[in-house]
Amino acid sequence: MASQTKLLLVPCSGHETTDLASETFRILKRDYGLEDQVELLVPKLKREIPKGTPKDHKHPLVCDFFADAEVQTDIGRNQLFDVIRGKHVALFEHLLTPNRLISERDTQRVSVNDHIATVRGFLDLLKNTDTLQRTLVSPYPPYVRSHSVDKYRKRGFYQFDSLHRMIHDFQRGGLSAMLAIDPHSIKAAQEAEDAGIDFHAINPFQSSRGINPYKLGLSGERAKEVLRRCRPYQERCKKLKRENNGHLYVVVVDEGTEKRCENFVERAFPELEPEEFYGLLLYFSSDRVSYDDKTTLEQPFSQIQQDSIDPQGTYVIIDDMAASLGTANGKAQWIKKCGGENVRVELWTSHAVTMPQQHDKANERSYIDKVVCLDTVPQHPNLNIEYINASADLLSSGLYKIHQKLVSSR
Repeated sequence: MASQTKLLLVPCSGHETTDLASETFRILKRDYGLEDQVELLVPKLKREIPKGTPKDHKHPLVCDFFADAEVQTDIGRNQLFDVIRGKHVALFEHLLTPNRLISERDTQRVSVNDHIATVRGFLDLLKNTDTLQRTLVSPYPPYVRSHSVDKYRKRGFYQFDSLHRMIHDFQRGGLSAMLAIDPHSIKAAQEAEDAGIDFHAINPFQSSRGINPYKLGLSGERAKEVLRRCRPYQERCKKLKRENNGHLYVVVVDEGTEKRCENFVERAFPELEPEEFYGLLLYFSSDRVSYDDKTTLEQPFSQIQQDSIDPQGTYVIIDDMAASLGTANGKAQWIKKCGGENVRVELWTSHAVTMPQQHDKANERSYIDKVVCLDTVPQHPNLNIEYINASADLLSSGLYKIHQKLVSSR
């Protein structure tokens, strides 16, 4: 690797984001051998700046809020030139933090829009110096719910295409690449491609075939350990297969999750003939016909129907995001009513996007025995979810490949 091609990690705001960037920094040095080729620059809060510090070329990087909750980002010229210039800058930001307050003495929460304004603020600072590349690293990409804009437009219903606006705003600010975990829709990648941004999505449900250790510079026991941490749900599935021999099934909640679930089952059960794994899949269809009404039916082609639910089975609902858990709980209710009291239902998801006002409903789920989620969204400990701390490992693998591609192109 050329010595001048350095990767600079910059957490934008909040201790959660700083913790994520710091852990990624340690993983890149420890597991990927970047050593002195990766650096970490943590911004300061206003209260951490000594009183009387001049607003001049020596001022350190600051990320905070003004008293009226407007985003504040600023930096001195020397730090731009001496620390940032000429590097591949990876901006880390948790774009959803349901419980973070503007300040310790405030009651106003930091919104998705505040986080987006923060990223745009950092991009605006970076326009004042030359960088090799600007990559946004965000575990959970927001505004993905607008992926159905075209479908609803055909019904005569118009929605704000927020995903399009966000990505194109980032592009105009000078963003070159985005790295996220399990975006809700392929529209995110399509919008990024249209804007000229390289979009990299990490699949936490992938098998070892989806992670080439040689692209990660890995070998031996180190490769084995890193690969294990980069496939959290396949590892969990291996354990459940041993505990539920012959009684483990996967639930497809709607048409949008069919491919994900089919790929997961095929890779988790390589011993089955191609046609056999369909017997492990329970298919549902759903359509949101209004804000408070969602139709749900089992698919007629599903090999599992209401009269063939395994009374000793464990049924795993796989989805990319969950809020109040109403959709998953409805499916679980159907399964348990058909299969009986011994049936077990788990929900495995990438993102818990539950807001504080949804905590009670999410925790009072009646039919889901366990919810397992990645740590992509910093949540309140009162939320009854089992977390897998995998974000730093997944993002490290993706960021390493992005950086290596940049290095090889120079």
